[in-house]
Amino acid sequence: MSFSVVALFSAVENSNFPGLWSQFQQMTQEEIVAAGTAIGPDRLRELLYRFVRQSRMPAPPFSPFSPGAPLPMSSPAAADPALVIPAVLSVAFKDHLFLGPQNSTQQLAGIRLLLNAVHGRRAGAPQVVLFRDVTRTLPSPSACPAPLSDANYADVATRQNITVAAIKAVAQVESGGRSGFDEQFRPKILFEAHHFRKHTGRLFDLSHPHLSCNRTAAKKYYGWDQYSRLYEAMVLNPVAAIKSASWGKFQVLGSNHNGWPDPVSFARAMQESENNHLKSFEAYCVTNGLIVHLRSKNWARFAEGYNGANYKDFDYDTKIANAYKKYGGT
Repeated sequence: MSFSVVALFSAVENSNFPGLWSQFQQMTQEEIVAAGTAIGPDRLRELLYRFVRQSRMPAPPFSPFSPGAPLPMSSPAAADPALVIPAVLSVAFKDHLFLGPQNSTQQLAGIRLLLNAVHGRRAGAPQVVLFRDVTRTLPSPSACPAPLSDANYADVATRQNITVAAIKAVAQVESGGRSGFDEQFRPKILFEAHHFRKHTGRLFDLSHPHLSCNRTAAKKYYGWDQYSRLYEAMVLNPVAAIKSASWGKFQVLGSNHNGWPDPVSFARAMQESENNHLKSFEAYCVTNGLIVHLRSKNWARFAEGYNGANYKDFDYDTKIANAYKKYGGT
């Protein structure tokens, strides 16, 4: 068959596991590696549980193969992706749950070669473009979400005894001082691959280098479509993906969901209004003791707490100081 990414993700979006199963049955081993890494280990496990482990048919022995060769469809074993999927899991995702004595060194070596090829392609240029959340975790964007008002800024400034200029300065640096939403009415995001790597235990370093890598390597992916990266990561692990993106006008990380009980409810709130963006900023600053630095205008200490120990890499403190003056701060 011709491997179809569109059909694959459509099956994921509709929880069509029989459809996924049917696709896997007709794929070459190279396509199974590409498809398996695309939909992630959780859905591969579910395929196994639903259509292999519940079957009373004995699993046939593994046999060596040549990378890219089609499964011999005339063989009774060929219709069973269990021949290949466990090895994909074990190598691609360091998952030993389905490893057995029948795994051959030649087979694993062949899959490793295929995975290295996947890694090279995905590290070099976008291979998958997703225009929506196929996991249905997030709501559809609201048309024309409400912007922040002067009264919203004043409420927080009064409550925390800081200046409106200080709040606007942070918004200027984090989102350009413009809307916290993009042209499609989605909250502005930046997907941070080094955070996704941390939240998934480096599970996807080999299969998804553009989503899971160290901080230095992650910078080159800032120019890619951030929502497509987020949606692709959500197929692998929705909560870890949400935690790894910074959201809205103040670019608060999903892992810092102060004011909301969990990352998903936080991300849904970010879809609603800029006032929720401001609430997340205030909650984060209060929880992490940063209000005092906004009050004293100690921009270096604030940037260290807000942007991390590497804040100087992007001159966050200098940028906030300059933005503060722009908004009339003294």
